[in-house]
Amino acid sequence: MKNQNNPFKRHCGLHRGLRTAIDPQSPKQKSLVSMRRRWRMCLRHDGKRSIFSLLFVFALSASVAAQDIGSLFQDLPDKRKNANYFSDGLQSKYREDTDGAIRNFEQALRFGPNDHASMYELSEQYYNAGRIEEAFNMIQKAAQLDPENKWYQMRLGLFYRNLEQYDDFIKLYEGLTKTYPDDPDMLSELIDAYLVTEQYDKALKKMDVLEEMVGANELITEQRLSVYRRQGNTKKVVTELEKLIKQNPDNLRYYGLLAQLYAENGKTKDALKTYERMKEVNPEHPYINISLLELYEMNGETDKAFNELLNAIRNKNLDLTTKANTYDYWMNKYQSAPNVSEQARQCGEAFIETHPDNKLGYLILGSYYLIEENAMKSKEQYQKSLAIDSTDFYSWQNLIVSESHLNENEAVREHAIAALKYYPMQPVFYWYAGVASAVLKMNNEAITYLEKGRRYTTDKVQMANFDAFLGDIYHEQGDEEKAFDAYERTLRNDPDNVLVLNNYAYYLAVKSQDLDKALEMSTKAITMEPDNPTYLDTHAWVLYKKGNYQEAEKYMKKALKLLKTPDATYQEHYDAIVKKLGKN
Repeated sequence: MKNQNNPFKRHCGLHRGLRTAIDPQSPKQKSLVSMRRRWRMCLRHDGKRSIFSLLFVFALSASVAAQDIGSLFQDLPDKRKNANYFSDGLQSKYREDTDGAIRNFEQALRFGPNDHASMYELSEQYYNAGRIEEAFNMIQKAAQLDPENKWYQMRLGLFYRNLEQYDDFIKLYEGLTKTYPDDPDMLSELIDAYLVTEQYDKALKKMDVLEEMVGANELITEQRLSVYRRQGNTKKVVTELEKLIKQNPDNLRYYGLLAQLYAENGKTKDALKTYERMKEVNPEHPYINISLLELYEMNGETDKAFNELLNAIRNKNLDLTTKANTYDYWMNKYQSAPNVSEQARQCGEAFIETHPDNKLGYLILGSYYLIEENAMKSKEQYQKSLAIDSTDFYSWQNLIVSESHLNENEAVREHAIAALKYYPMQPVFYWYAGVASAVLKMNNEAITYLEKGRRYTTDKVQMANFDAFLGDIYHEQGDEEKAFDAYERTLRNDPDNVLVLNNYAYYLAVKSQDLDKALEMSTKAITMEPDNPTYLDTHAWVLYKKGNYQEAEKYMKKALKLLKTPDATYQEHYDAIVKKLGKN
């Protein structure tokens, strides 16, 4: 076998001149070297030697080297140029001058057409320049000229793989692994190619060889595991996972994979035993509770699964994001379960217990108490949340909702205005600030907040609510034109707003204005809520104003009958109707 030198070291130590072309060890050159020594000896004498002496030396050597000398001097210029261009090409390469390197290596080949080292270098430069086909052709030539040079063969293999010519790649590396049986990298390349081409049996055999060469190896075992999975060989998968566990007893990922495999195949007991082994290795492993939660869920044991959720929340080694995501997953999946509210409470308390400086637990408990209509406790939780994060939108919103349930109107107004400092474009806070101000008889401020809030909403129903409330305030202030404009806007966005239908109809009736329109609106209101005494009273009064006293009496009687407590206004309306009928 030839000595396989790295082609990058080609021409190292060569000197320009005659020595470049001479290999002193070759049979043809030995006589020439001897002749040159004799020639130098003659030249060292004191000059008594003449031209005849030199001719004598040449004559002595003519019989062995005359033809070699002629050939040597004939080839010498091309070999010099080849060496020079190759050397310049390397310098260009090291300067990362791709174009210059290509020019020099191409010139080197011009003066040395079979210079496989230049071909090797030129292949790399063509590749760098994006000339892939030329790079491929060049390395093929180099590999053909020197088939025993493994660097050439490996670069050729790289092209085969990148071009997905796996049959050629495999053929090449099967030969290389025979030539270099102790090279694990070459064997690994061949295994990868077998896997890509789904030649699993061959891959498995080579994995055994590689394992004998380098010893038990996690990567090899994982590759073997991947093959068995693809083949659906569960028994072998289990064997390989157990091997990985033995090799890496502290790596709980393999325990988890084994447990998951058991679970997927319905072997719940084996899965649980594997998780118990995990707990023995590390009882506080961050993801063990999540794994158990999934296992119990898979088997329909939701109570046990929920206990693992609580354990996961309490596990100080598990990151908060994973806990929050798991909690959201559980609540979304079981939102219709009868005990989901109680589960939320327990999770909220677990979050506060483990993460007292994070708002999440307080938000969860606040929502729980809000749903349970315990406004005082929900208020307390949202206050605690805001003490941790004063910018949290939901904490502000739900704090205000809790206070509104408690009729704490001053607090509602104060906190709505405070929230607007953080969220100046959120209509919900303008709404609460405006409503609370109106309840507190601060109508001018109420109008300011409501008018501004309605400009920040694009939702029609929400805008209708703003306009409906504005209409009532404007009416209370005696500005009926603005009130009626607000009611008109309300009904354009929400035609079935029964409260506005009733109020607008009543105010028109009081003014004896647009009575047909008022009758249409009041009729729609009592159709929507036929047993509402307020709406019946309005309808009766509209009929009265239109002179339909008998119909008015009928609806007024029904309204009075539905009243739970006597009302002076209702009685006045009834008396007026009866009087018109001449019954008093």
